[in-house]
Parts: sequence; C-alpha cells; structure tokens
Amino acid sequence: MTTVGVVGASARAAVHALTRAGFSAWAVDQFNDRDLKRIAACALCPSNDYPTAIPELAALFPPGPFIYTGGLENHPDIVSELSQTRELWGNPPEVLTRVRDPIQLTAMLNDAGFATPRAATQPVEGRWLRKPLSSGSGIGIRFAQPGEPDSPRHYIQEFIEGVPMSAIYSGTTFIGVTEQLIGEPWLHALPFAYCGNIGPVATPPGALNTLADSLGLRGVWGLDFILKGDAPYPVELNPRYTAAVEVLEHATGKNLPPRPPLLQGGGSLTSPPPPEGWGAGGVSSSRVIGKAVYYAPRAMTFPQSGPWDADLTGTFDPWRLPGFADIPDAGNAVQTGWPVLTFFATGNTPTEVRERLQSRATELDRLFAEHSR
Repeated sequence: MTTVGVVGASARAAVHALTRAGFSAWAVDQFNDRDLKRIAACALCPSNDYPTAIPELAALFPPGPFIYTGGLENHPDIVSELSQTRELWGNPPEVLTRVRDPIQLTAMLNDAGFATPRAATQPVEGRWLRKPLSSGSGIGIRFAQPGEPDSPRHYIQEFIEGVPMSAIYSGTTFIGVTEQLIGEPWLHALPFAYCGNIGPVATPPGALNTLADSLGLRGVWGLDFILKGDAPYPVELNPRYTAAVEVLEHATGKNLPPRPPLLQGGGSLTSPPPPEGWGAGGVSSSRVIGKAVYYAPRAMTFPQSGPWDADLTGTFDPWRLPGFADIPDAGNAVQTGWPVLTFFATGNTPTEVRERLQSRATELDRLFAEHSR
C-alpha cells in the first residue's frame, strides 16, 4: 500500500480522501485533531513556525509522495523544498506562482471567456474588497476604504453581489459545484471567512466546462466564483485539494483522490482521467451534503465529551459521513474567533441541508456556552 504525506494548514479531509482511495497517509498540519490522529501518524506544525518548519517535520516520516492542502499554495518555496526529496502529487511551484498572481490569473480567465471582477490600485466608485495576496479561508479580506494607501501585500478587487460557489476539477475535467458558506453569522464567522459547503448544486456551467483546458493544472483543484444571475465571476483559484471535495465524494459515493501524474507523449505531466462516473459536471445525486465550520463566539475550553464522541470510537469507515470532524483534544483552549470543529448534515435539497446545519449550530451554541472561559 502506498503511503502518501499530507501537509498544510489542515490535513484531515485529504487524509480521509486518501483512505477512501485505498492509501495510507501521514500528516503535518496546524491542528493534529483527534479524528486525524486515530487514522494517521502526524506531526504538529506550531503557528509561529508555519509553514517554514514543514519540510523538517516531513523528514520525520518515511520516503514517499506528498500532497499539499490549503495555505501552502501561497508558499511555492516550501513546496519546492519538499519536492527535492519527495514525489509531488499536485501542481508544481511554477504553476502556483502563475495562478496565485491575481493579474496573471485574471488575464487567463478573460482569455477563457469569463467575466471577472475589476481590479484597481485604489477603490473608486462602487464597492471594493481589500484582499491579501497570500489569502486563505477568507482571512484578512475586508471592504476597502476610499483613499486608503496601497499595500504591497494586498490587492483591490471589485465586490460582486451574488451567491458564492466552488467548482471542482480533476485535471482538465469539470466535476461539479457546491455552494459556499461564507461569513455566516450563525457560525460566528468573520464577514468573508470560509465556513463550509453545500452540494452538489445545479448551476449553468457555461465556460466552467472548458476553463481547465487553458490553465495547465493537474490533480484535484477548485475555482471559487460568485454566481450573479447565470454568470460565474471567478474570484480565486485553489490549485490543490479543496475543502469542497469531500462534500461531493460523500454525496455521490465516488472517490476523487489526489493521484500521481502520468507522463504522456513529449514528457509532459498530466492527470489521469477521473474515475468512471465523474466528468462533465455529472455529479447527479438525490443526496445533498452540507459541511460547516463552527467558530468560537467566545473563549472556551473544549469539553471532555459531546455529540462528537461517536465519531471517535469503533472501526473507522472513511465512507461513513461523520456527524463531526476536525475534533480538538479535550481541554484545548480555543480563543474567540478560532475554528472549533466541523459538522455535517444531509438532506434532499440545499435549503433543507442549510436549515439542518443551522439547527445543529444552535445546539453547539448551547453546549459550548457551558464551557466558556
């Protein structure tokens, strides 16, 4: 059995995907949550050493391939260093540099037929966002203020009113779409913070189907966009395994794991085709899955037990949708605004799933109120 390393801010979802595909895994991330540690050897990368300590921590594990998750797409130097000693299953540093540059990405998206939000050095008429160049999970995004000075670490992007969505691809194959939960007050999230996905959802694909051919990406990756009417406005590209993938996997019962690239004619690297049943946005399913990230409304100590206990006992089944995931160790101190844990719900429609997620969030409010500090 091939053992694959997973490195990044949070590794649990990708480790579960690899397990569903028949791989074993090890992980280096910033949380080392209990449901990760029960199925994979892992090392903790402290926040003050992230991500520079990842290569040294990864060296503690046996040789073999690796993938990276959220956050590391902003650090091509770390991906490059890891690639010196391990096979990379994913997009190489030169691709990260290209697609994470908002100017280059906008040009590529325009060439592919997309309308994109306008960019400016300073906000003008209308509403504009001030976004970090090294963004992740919506952290640091806010509305731009008229007349504020330029920042070399930020860019200004037009705010588009609409529904936030995430499209998932495998190499050049369009897989499907989920609706994103962004800045939800009932999850105590900051205004632009990522806090979950619901899907699959139907949306007019249009250029979504043909986008991937022009970008030269491989492996599993995602495109975040705002759906305004029938028009998708891309706002960010995530050139790696994304948090939305497990929603589509559990909804369809089909695995879409990160896999090794293949060498084809001319020596170019490309992704293998996705498993049978994927492709052309064909994630038809009567089952809709929702995942939500609960943020701490106040400082708290994570309790000894709770409704997540069932997800930490018995034989691990990667195809069983958990009630809860990303579960901290009992006694962990959680500061106001930090992510606490992830929870899931199922239903027949996105609206039904959202209501069930909101109901569970209310239950967590009552439970965690007893453990505030």
